[in-house]
Amino acid sequence: MSHILRSKKLFFLILIVIPLMLLVSACSGKSDVTEKKDSDAANKKEGVVSDEKATLVLKNGSVYTLEEDQPTAEAIAAKGGEIIFVGSNDDVEQYVGDDTEVIDLDGKMVSPGFMDGHTHPSGLWPDKLFSVDLSSLNTHEEYMKAIADFMDKNPDTKVINGGCGWKYGPYEQKDGTNLGPTKEALDEVVPDIPVIFSSIDCHAVWANSKAFELAGIDENTPNPKGGEIVRNPDGSPRGVVREGSHLFSKVADMAPPLSKEQEKEAMLKFIEEANSFGITGIQPHGSGEQLAELEKEGKLTLRVAATSYVGAEMSPEEAVKRIQDNREKYNSDWVQFNTAKLFADGVTEASTALFLEPYGAGAGKGHNHAGDSEWEVDEFKKMVTALDKAGIQVYTHAIGDAAVRMTIDAYENAANVNGESKSRHTITHISSIDENDIPRMAELNILADLQPFWFYKDQYFDTEAAMLGKERALAMYPARKMWDAGITIASGSDYPPTPDYRPLNGIEIGVTRNSPYPEEQDKDMVRNADFALTVEEMLQSFTKNVAYQMFREDDLGSLKVGKKADIVVLGEDITKIDPKNISETPVVYTIVDGKIVYKAK
Repeated sequence: MSHILRSKKLFFLILIVIPLMLLVSACSGKSDVTEKKDSDAANKKEGVVSDEKATLVLKNGSVYTLEEDQPTAEAIAAKGGEIIFVGSNDDVEQYVGDDTEVIDLDGKMVSPGFMDGHTHPSGLWPDKLFSVDLSSLNTHEEYMKAIADFMDKNPDTKVINGGCGWKYGPYEQKDGTNLGPTKEALDEVVPDIPVIFSSIDCHAVWANSKAFELAGIDENTPNPKGGEIVRNPDGSPRGVVREGSHLFSKVADMAPPLSKEQEKEAMLKFIEEANSFGITGIQPHGSGEQLAELEKEGKLTLRVAATSYVGAEMSPEEAVKRIQDNREKYNSDWVQFNTAKLFADGVTEASTALFLEPYGAGAGKGHNHAGDSEWEVDEFKKMVTALDKAGIQVYTHAIGDAAVRMTIDAYENAANVNGESKSRHTITHISSIDENDIPRMAELNILADLQPFWFYKDQYFDTEAAMLGKERALAMYPARKMWDAGITIASGSDYPPTPDYRPLNGIEIGVTRNSPYPEEQDKDMVRNADFALTVEEMLQSFTKNVAYQMFREDDLGSLKVGKKADIVVLGEDITKIDPKNISETPVVYTIVDGKIVYKAK
């Protein structure tokens, strides 16, 4: 009898529980493609088709989702700016309606849209359109000709004020020192009105005698905190001021400001160019308000996580209020504002970066110069702690290993005072880092926003080698060690100090540690190949990891149902080609919010 009862119970279990298990399984698939495939197969057997139709379908592609549960796919569908399907070519057909735009990719690569974790819009465009752009030039003679040509075309100009452009390279001396150009060189071309040009790294200014005169800078003027007035042997200013552009601010203000329309034209040119490079999101330093205005006009095609500058001259209370005001004012799907940008040091080429060991003889600073910072250490810690307590992300420029350590110490102090931080504090650049500080960064979950564009023997390398010695210069940017230690590496360009900011360039350099330009690839321009990352890791650093840095991982940075349809289509699968050809791979489509914002001609 008990045997019969057990059989009946087993029968009812089979009859009720197993169908219920099948129903639950059908409704809770782990990956989007598995869920769709199961339901789609059932629908096809029963002749049922989904009622939801996409506005855009990409099919027959090599789709890299950057999602662990579903790393690759063949097709993707979007509707209303959101991804509604990721899966197979067969299954995507149910989302095709009469009004759906369908693109057959013929095997092309699909990736989440590239994101730039460090940029300065509108970059070089104001100079390209309305002033003198020196960034594409490489010799002193070219600089002089460009300035003279501008004066010939604009004889009524009252002030020439050019952005990041001139390079240190043409001014290196035989002994390896580099004091930069002279004011007298500019005087020969423009003697009567002030001329002020920023260096390519934006951390030094070159001016003529008229500008020095109007700014009141002479042999008796003290050096700015954390900077230097480069001097001749007699103590007179030579022509360059490092980390002291504010000394010329009143003079620069004499130049007629760009009109609102000119500012908008320059910014729209930047956005158009960034989209053409496959960029769909940025963390810009400055210009957040201007980008928000373009959002209101429906002209913004980049996701933005903007920052506000915080300097040593500000009180912690003032800094916190500035960020909080911006956070409340700008918090849309397109523009968000919750980050403070601090500077822990300067730059190596100006000998203002802060190192643990002194500069070499090439810096021309004696045997004990190791750089400087505008901050006192205790004041820096107080500022970081106050910002952290207010839930504000701190994003710190640190080039030298001492500046990196000072920043890690400040972040750690804030965690000790306030408790574990959820603000994803970031250090950008990290040209040099002490071996002992790498695991500290990982343990504290400090993000590294690196510039892979600088990972090879580029225009800065010879100057760095002269300033620090070749061994220290070659040891810069240890990306492999940092990644393996568990540090989240996000990539940014630092445009315009990096004039060519195409993410595909950065991906190639990160993999090869060599120049991305065909005419240089056979030269000895490799900087420490042991520090290279893989193509997949570099792709993640330009997509998923920047989204994490921007607090947008829930809707950006990977391709998944429910996320934003911000996508780039490449002419070839960069994971399967010779890495030295990555930079030459064409961007075919850039898609933002489900709309094509760039299409290759």
